[in-house]
Amino acid sequence: MKTNLITTIALSFCCVMTAFGQDATTLYNEGVKLKEEKNVREALAKFKQAASLKPDYYAAFYESGWCLNDLKDYREAINNLRKARVGWSTIPKVHFELGYAFEKLEKLDSAIYSYDRCLALKSDYSLAHKQLGYIAYNKEDYTAALDHFSRYEAAAKTEIKDYLYWYRKGFINNAIKKYGDAKTYLLKSKGYKADYINTYLELGFASSRLKENEQAISYYKQAIDLEPRNHIPYNGIGEVYRDNIKDRNEAMVWYQKALDVKPGERKAHFGMGYCLNSNGKYNEAITHLKEAIKSEATYAAAYVELGYSYYKVDRYTEALENLNKAILLNDKNENARYYATLVYIKQHNKTMAQKMVNELKALSSKQVAELQQKVDAM
Repeated sequence: MKTNLITTIALSFCCVMTAFGQDATTLYNEGVKLKEEKNVREALAKFKQAASLKPDYYAAFYESGWCLNDLKDYREAINNLRKARVGWSTIPKVHFELGYAFEKLEKLDSAIYSYDRCLALKSDYSLAHKQLGYIAYNKEDYTAALDHFSRYEAAAKTEIKDYLYWYRKGFINNAIKKYGDAKTYLLKSKGYKADYINTYLELGFASSRLKENEQAISYYKQAIDLEPRNHIPYNGIGEVYRDNIKDRNEAMVWYQKALDVKPGERKAHFGMGYCLNSNGKYNEAITHLKEAIKSEATYAAAYVELGYSYYKVDRYTEALENLNKAILLNDKNENARYYATLVYIKQHNKTMAQKMVNELKALSSKQVAELQQKVDAM
């Protein structure tokens, strides 16, 4: 009797465990179906139930982590993915999802470690390269970013339709002065999303650097159509007229539009000051350049331009104060030394004028020959 009772209990236990296992599998499969139907929250509930019935159900923990990432609950995603990793340590996608959750929580060292682990298991895991590229992009490590982007594109199995990816690749190429390449990628971005203002701003910038003035102005105007209260495209058009077309009066019209949108905007005040200096209106320029510096106390170019304004109205002490500030902010600043030399010549201070020329010589400046003649003639 006792033996039969023990046997019955054992069989019953096995049946219950088998039923639990079957229930867990059923719940998991239901979760997969819901996930495929984009019902992520409902899918997550099924995966959680499955994992609660079967503590070593690593697939359920992984899927729970995926869903939690999709729902932006990154901390809980990490908890589930770590459980999945216990049994699925050689499965690349577990490490990718962990990396993604860490990245979203700005735990970048952990994110990079997880992405690298993913790639160690599967070197052509395209999305890991993409995310590592994004991390490098945000750190302004553009060489590393482009390397990962190239690997991402090589490994991608389908057409890359992510407008933000192409925008960022275009942005990087603008930053490293490959403006033609930048336009190629930015136009791809525009093709996938035609109302993203930053793409038009970068297209305007690239076109301006390529001296494609009409295109640059057109892109900036399209940005204005998208966001009329954004000061950046007005500044961009002002810069095209100021630096490329050399129409300083028209440039000031656009800088004023930027100031109408954002009264203290530093680049617009600088642009106004620069144009006013070019037009010989030095005292008016001083007012705008002071405003630019008020907005950004480390604006080296504004200090140079303000020093020039003071030099032109014979206020030499104030000129030198601003030019020296520019040199302090940028010890390779040639323009500040150039104008400082002119001030010292006006003051008949040959020693300091020669000092400035010597510093320019050390910087291999093209201005040395001209200035040296002036100093020798003192």
